[in-house]
Amino acid sequence: MDVQRYISSGIIENHVTGLLSEVESREVLSTMQQYPEVKAAADALQVDMERYIQLWATKPPAGIKRQIMERLHKTEADEPVVAESETPAETNEDTFSENTGLNISQLQIWQYSAAAAIVLLLGSIVMNVVSYSNSGSYQQQISSLQTEQSSLMAEKEALKEQLEFAHKEMGVMKDPSFKWTRMPGVGKHTGVVATVCWNPQSKETFILAQALPEPPVDKQYQLWAIVNGKPIDAGVFELGNKAHSVQKVKPVENAQVFAVTLEKKGGNPSPTLDQMFVAGKVAG
Repeated sequence: MDVQRYISSGIIENHVTGLLSEVESREVLSTMQQYPEVKAAADALQVDMERYIQLWATKPPAGIKRQIMERLHKTEADEPVVAESETPAETNEDTFSENTGLNISQLQIWQYSAAAAIVLLLGSIVMNVVSYSNSGSYQQQISSLQTEQSSLMAEKEALKEQLEFAHKEMGVMKDPSFKWTRMPGVGKHTGVVATVCWNPQSKETFILAQALPEPPVDKQYQLWAIVNGKPIDAGVFELGNKAHSVQKVKPVENAQVFAVTLEKKGGNPSPTLDQMFVAGKVAG
């Protein structure tokens, strides 16, 4: 049972003010016995109601008893004079009742009703504040769980992509249709090396840039397939954490030689020959 929701439902206020049926009141009493929080809320509401009734209660005007007795004696003394017409006497009596006892009774009823209404209003406000605070806490928890779920989903997708690529990488390495071309450093770039994996049938091309130096932030390495001395763009690739993994580049229709140059970020339509780092002839 959600005790806070039960307390904020208003059923306790109705029980304290006597607005529930006998069956419903018994159910509330049973709930109060089972849950100390519900009993505490009912007791607090009862105390608040009594305080407000005392606050709004007013004493009868001084001398009201004497005035009532004087009017009673005066009415008895005047009764023979107005005996010819009973209607006025009845009217005076009604007026007397309305101006004395009845007004006092109505005032008391109004005071009790006003006090009860104020207590119910305050109780409702308090319960709504508690309920709203709990709701805000629940919303924060839900938001936090949604954020965690989104983060886990993102990690799951990233791991899924890595796993799929690992399977692909293993397949490339084991597939005899792929030709592996080692590209050693050229010119002043001795000691660097990269490897191209190319499938002449499917045209798929991969590069393993295992020993190329990190380029400047505004530069990027670009792979070229050279056929009869004509270079064909095979795409740019990354280093960093991808330097030791097989990276897929553009499909290559035909190649006699593969080479890598350092170009501007995003690549060039034609290679910068004095920036060639590695090159290697395709076997066979």
